[in-house]
Amino acid sequence: MLLVAAAALIFSSGYGQDKFLRIGPKIGVSSTNLSVKDNIEDIRMKNGDAKLGFHAGVFARLSIAGFYIQPEALYTSAGGRVLLDSLNSVSQVTKNYTLNKFDVPVMVGAKFANFLRVQAGPVFSMILNHDAKEDLKGSFAEIGEDWKNATVGYQVGLGLDIGSLILDFKYEGNLSKVSDQINIGGNSFSSDFRNRQLILSLGINLL
Repeated sequence: MLLVAAAALIFSSGYGQDKFLRIGPKIGVSSTNLSVKDNIEDIRMKNGDAKLGFHAGVFARLSIAGFYIQPEALYTSAGGRVLLDSLNSVSQVTKNYTLNKFDVPVMVGAKFANFLRVQAGPVFSMILNHDAKEDLKGSFAEIGEDWKNATVGYQVGLGLDIGSLILDFKYEGNLSKVSDQINIGGNSFSSDFRNRQLILSLGINLL
């Protein structure tokens, strides 16, 4: 009964006011994948299974008259899996990519019933480092990618405010490529790598 009463108190406090300023830490998990397209002769590339990612950082939110802007600064680990195979199926490889980024989403949204939010906005990303591990079958020439240093994307989603807790569920897509060239055996080919995420995060308002 005490737990139920405490939860009710926290929940009801979320209805009582729409604070002008919220600020605090934010953490979360994501399901990430790489969307790939290519024009490589005799080699087929396709998306693999999604990977589990995570993020951590801080957020701030300015609210007025039911609308708000919420910038965030996050360290993000994302990536995905890509399957490559020769058309004769002699050689196959699964590459597991990890991209560590510094993300700055800037969400603009509207609030309803003082607890439900809808939001959308750009996300600016700086790729800090990357890693790729290969699961080889047969023999493939050395494979490498030319990664971009920064990308621009977008996020859309829903949010809930419950007392001091802030929940966000968002989809992230890329407006620019994370890589546009792949190198196989010393030869370069045009490609289109874009990182996409389903994001679930929890923030705590400290004000």
